[in-house]
Amino acid sequence: MKMCKMKNFFIAIVVASVAFVFSSCKEETSRQMESSSSTVTKESVKFRRISAKIDSNSNWYRRGKPIPGFNEERETTFFLCDSPVMSCFPGYPPVKNMYKGHVKIPSLSDIDLKNENGANRTASDVMKVFRQRTPGLRHVYNRYLKKNPGFQGKITLKFTIAPKGEITDVSIVSSTTQNRKFDVEIQQLVGSWVFFRVKSGETIVSIPLTFTE
Repeated sequence: MKMCKMKNFFIAIVVASVAFVFSSCKEETSRQMESSSSTVTKESVKFRRISAKIDSNSNWYRRGKPIPGFNEERETTFFLCDSPVMSCFPGYPPVKNMYKGHVKIPSLSDIDLKNENGANRTASDVMKVFRQRTPGLRHVYNRYLKKNPGFQGKITLKFTIAPKGEITDVSIVSSTTQNRKFDVEIQQLVGSWVFFRVKSGETIVSIPLTFTE
């Protein structure tokens, strides 16, 4: 009788041990499957994101289709705002620039240029520097245009270029802006420019600058 009970007891222990081991294995297998599934899902999402960026068949990258934010000449469209320059991106409304001023650079025939003591600068040399510096003039004009919409006018400047290229003297010959502060700021800005060097001599230049909205 005792032997029978002991036998049943050992059988129960064995069955319980087998059940525990089987249960542990099943849980481990389940965790591995879940981990594998999660990894596959993450990789799939990552792959889909990458594919969305480089898919040559997408509307953005399809050959011949315009990319949002770029025009047909492949140039980025920018909109000026109060502080930094912001570009137009899909899904975001463009920031319109209400104060977009223009600086009209005169033609070569409008420039009065006189070389002294062997200087050999030409009107084309002067115009090259003015074209490079036009954004600075426009920036100043836009600030005043924002404060006073419709503000415009023409300033004629006269300055002397030294042999080393710096401007030694700049004056306002005439102005139609009726804004002395603006005229002086443009005068000071042009006076800080540097032109190319010559061996000797000075160049005296008179040039009109027209500011229009």
